[in-house]
Amino acid sequence: MASNQLILFTTVLLSVLAATSASVGNQCIPGLAIPHNPLGNCRTYVVSEICHIGPRLLPNDMKQRCCWELSAIPAYCRCEALRILMDGVVTAEGVFEGHPFQDMHLPQRECSRQRQRNFAATLVVPQECSLTTIHGGPFCLNLPGPQ
Repeated sequence: MASNQLILFTTVLLSVLAATSASVGNQCIPGLAIPHNPLGNCRTYVVSEICHIGPRLLPNDMKQRCCWELSAIPAYCRCEALRILMDGVVTAEGVFEGHPFQDMHLPQRECSRQRQRNFAATLVVPQECSLTTIHGGPFCLNLPGPQ
């Protein structure tokens, strides 16, 4: 078990170092510090946790995949990557990228975009991925609230 944790820690550390070297100053630019269309595994995890739909993977496996993706992004860009995941982004070339989250009307389930956004904002907290962000707060401040 300790060996697996050491491998995971080493992998995360190398990913963070690689992502940090790809950034331009403190700018969180898709394609550099943030991958284009970032955090596909986090999208799956958020939708699964809030809407109870998605692939038939164990919740812990989905969470682990999301945390690996998020940990590979520099700390100062994690909240921006989650915002891009939720809303999409217009690139420097003027092209819209992403697949913004939508309200889903499901029988007997409230799966609003706002609930998904609120959960995504907490992916960095200790109970989820336990990652730091630029502001060091308990969640991503730029995600909650209507957009």
